[in-house]
Amino acid sequence: MTRRGSSWAGLVVTLVAFLGLTLAAATATPAAAGSEDARPLVVVGIPGLTWSDVRDGDLPHVTGLADRGSLGSLTVRAVRSTSCATDGWLTLSSGRRAADALAGCRDPGPVVGGTVPLWEEFVAAARGAGYGARPGTLGTAVAAAGGCVATVGPGAAIGGADASGRVAHHSEALPDRFDCVITLIDGEVLPTEGPARTTVLARADDLVGRVVAVADASGADVVVAGLGDGVSPVRPRAVVAAGPSFPAGLLSSASTRQPGVAQLQDLTATALARAGAGTEGVTGRVLTASADGSPVAERVADRVGFEERAATLRSVSPQVTGWLAAGFALWCLAVAVVWWRREAGTPLPRGLVVAGVAVASVPVATFVANLVPWWRSGAPAAAFVALLLGVVALVGGAALLAERRRHLGGLLVVAVVTLLVLGGDVLLGSRLQLGSVFGQNPTVGGRFYGFGNTSFALYGVAVLAVVAALAAPGRFGRWGGPALGLGVLVAALGLEALPSLGADFGGPPGLLLGGLLVLATATGLRLTVVRVVLAALGSVALVAGVAVLDWLRPAGSRTHLGAFVETVVTGGADEVVGRKVAQNLANLGSPPLLAMTVAALVLVTVAWRTGRGPSAPGGVVLRGAAVMALVGFAVNDSGLVIPAFVAAVLAPLLVAAGARSGADRVSGR
Repeated sequence: MTRRGSSWAGLVVTLVAFLGLTLAAATATPAAAGSEDARPLVVVGIPGLTWSDVRDGDLPHVTGLADRGSLGSLTVRAVRSTSCATDGWLTLSSGRRAADALAGCRDPGPVVGGTVPLWEEFVAAARGAGYGARPGTLGTAVAAAGGCVATVGPGAAIGGADASGRVAHHSEALPDRFDCVITLIDGEVLPTEGPARTTVLARADDLVGRVVAVADASGADVVVAGLGDGVSPVRPRAVVAAGPSFPAGLLSSASTRQPGVAQLQDLTATALARAGAGTEGVTGRVLTASADGSPVAERVADRVGFEERAATLRSVSPQVTGWLAAGFALWCLAVAVVWWRREAGTPLPRGLVVAGVAVASVPVATFVANLVPWWRSGAPAAAFVALLLGVVALVGGAALLAERRRHLGGLLVVAVVTLLVLGGDVLLGSRLQLGSVFGQNPTVGGRFYGFGNTSFALYGVAVLAVVAALAAPGRFGRWGGPALGLGVLVAALGLEALPSLGADFGGPPGLLLGGLLVLATATGLRLTVVRVVLAALGSVALVAGVAVLDWLRPAGSRTHLGAFVETVVTGGADEVVGRKVAQNLANLGSPPLLAMTVAALVLVTVAWRTGRGPSAPGGVVLRGAAVMALVGFAVNDSGLVIPAFVAAVLAPLLVAAGARSGADRVSGR
C-alpha cells in the first residue's frame, strides 16, 4: 500500500475508533430504575378517550385524578392506522403491536368458561403481523412471577389472559378490593360524537370514581387510559396515573423520551415491572413521572394542544407532501424542457430558479414552523399553511441573496439552517420533529426522538454541503480545510448515531461513505478498490458498534438499535427484516415519492445529454449525496424517501448556482 493509501486507511480507522470511544462513553448510562413498589396497579381502559373530552366534558372524577396525578398523551397505534378497542387490549396483552384479525372493529366478546373467545384468531393475527407480538405475554409473565391479573369486563379479559387465552380472576362487576397486583378494567368504547358519546363518558367517569374509591382503600395506583381509538378519529389518547407512585406532573418513558408522551406498550412494561416480571420481551418501557406544579387546567390545555397539533398534521401532511412532490416534479420537467430546447449557455428564466429554491426550502421550513405554536390558533390548519409559506419565503429569499454573492451560497444557507434546526432539535430533545410533516408522527409512533428517514436525508445533504465548503482546495490551506471538514463529519456522525441523540441505524453508513468521498475529492485522493472496501467496512463497523454498545446497556435503557441486536440474538431477526423489506417495497409504489424520483432522473438524464453538469464544487456535493442516498435506500425501510428528498433539496440549489464556467448562468430577467 502506498503512503497515501496508508494515510487514507489510518484516516478511516481513526475516525471509526474515535466514534466508537465516543459512543461507548455516551451509551454507558444506567437504566432507569424499575419500580419495586409492590402496591397494586389498576388500569381502566376507555378506548377513544382524549384530553379534549376532559377539557370540554363534565368529568369530575377524571379531572380530579389528573389534578393529583401525572398525565400524558398516549400513542395507541397498533397494526393498522386506526386501533380498535380489541387492538388496544391485545397490544396491552402483548407489549407489542397486535390487532384483531378483521380490518373492521368488532367488540370484545364475553368470557366463556374462563376463556377469551376467538383467542386463536388473535394469536394467528399477531403471528402474521410481523411485530413479534405474543398475546398473553402480560398474564403469563405476571403469573410466572407469582402474581395474578384480575380482569373486569370483556376487553380487560383480552388484556389479562394468559398465552392460552384463559383468565383465572375474571368478573363482570367491580370488586370491593383489589387483591391482585394487576387489575384491568374495561370502561366501554366511546361513541364517535354527540349525545351518545356524552352518555358513555358520564358512565365512564362514574366508573373511574368508583375505581378510585376502591383503589384508595386498597393502597393501589390507578391508570386511566384511552386504550385505543375505538371508533373515534385517530388522535393521541389521554392517559393519567395517580396514587402513591405518581405525583402531580407529567408521564413519560424511556421509549419516547418526551415529557408528557407515552405509548400503549409502556403500560405493559409498567405492569410487568410492578409484578416483578422482566420487561425484555416488550417494546415499551416503564412509565415515569416528573413533578409539575402547574394547575391541572394548564396541564390539560397543553395536552389538548399536543392533540390538536398531531391531528392537524395528520390531515395536512399528505397535502403538503403531495404539493411538494407535484411542485418538484413540474419544476424538474420545466427545467429539462428548457435545457433540451435551448443551447448550453442560455440562461434559465428567473422564475424557474426562484420556484426551484422555494421547493428546496419547503422541507426544512416544515420544522421551523413548529417554533411557533400555530396549533393554539382558532384555525390551526390555515395557521400552519400560512406560517409555512412565510418561512419558505424567508429561507428561500436568503438563499437567493446568498447565491448572488457567492457560488453555491444558496446551498450553504439552506444547509446551515437545516443543521441548526435539525441538529439543534436533536440536541434539545426532538421537540420540533415530534408532530411535524416530515418528522415523527405521534399518532404513528414509529419513533419519538432522533432522526427519521426524511429528516436524515435533509440533515445528510446539509452535512455534506458544509463539509465540502470547508474542505474546498485552498480555502483553509492544503490540510486545514480537510481537517475542519473531517471534524464536522465526525461531530455530525456522532449526533446522528448516538443512541442518546439521533439514534439512527440506517443513516450513518451512507453519511460516512458520502462524507469520506467528499473529503477524498477535496484532497485529490484517488479512489481504489482497497480504499472503497476499507471505507465500506468502516461504515459497517460503525453501525454494528453503535448497535452492540446500545444492546450492552440494561434492557430498560436500550433504543431500537439495541432492541434489534436483541432480536437477532433471540432469533427473531427474520420477522423484523421481512417487515422492513415489505415496507421498503411498499414505499416504492408511493405516488409522491415515485413522481419525485422519476422527475429527478429525467432532469439528470437531460443534464447529462446536454452537457449541463454542475460546477466542480457542486459536483463534489452531488457525488457524495448520491452515495449517501443510494446507501440509505439500500439499508433503510423507507424506500424512495431518502433519494427523493435528497434530490428535492439538492437539485434546485445546484441548478440555481449554475455552472461556474458560465455555461448555464441564471438570467436576471
